[in-house]
Amino acid sequence: MMAGGGGTSAGGAGGAALQALTVARGRRDPPSVMSEINVTPFVDVVLVLLIIFMITAPMLVRTLDVSLPAVGIRKDQATEAVRVTVDRQGRTYMDNRAVNRALLEQRLREAVEMRGLRVAYLSADEELKYKEIMSVMEIMKRAGVDVIGMVYVYPEEKRSN
Repeated sequence: MMAGGGGTSAGGAGGAALQALTVARGRRDPPSVMSEINVTPFVDVVLVLLIIFMITAPMLVRTLDVSLPAVGIRKDQATEAVRVTVDRQGRTYMDNRAVNRALLEQRLREAVEMRGLRVAYLSADEELKYKEIMSVMEIMKRAGVDVIGMVYVYPEEKRSN
């Protein structure tokens, strides 16, 4: 039968008699059980929730309103850095000049104070012990270096050398 009650059933004369009986009583066909789930309302609700969260999420982030001061460092000066190298034997170099490890902190502090260098790159031989590298990094931090960059090579560059 059709959902509107106006169709005929495939049951022949018996189906026509049943239909005539229900029409005579003024009732429609009994509602049939739906065997499928209608997901359209569910999708509508999910999309509305998604839009609500997309709108409200940026509002939940709390930031401090701070007016940062301007500094007098030139941009080319800010990119300069000291290069500290430790070779396989543990000898220390600063900007390709040999320096005693006991004097390294003093020389780095001079570079920080006089030239305003706060960035340093550390090149250490891969055969060195972790303890030795960390001791040099500690000296660099005590001298006032803010950022220590570790220098490395990619494996394909190492093979070509």
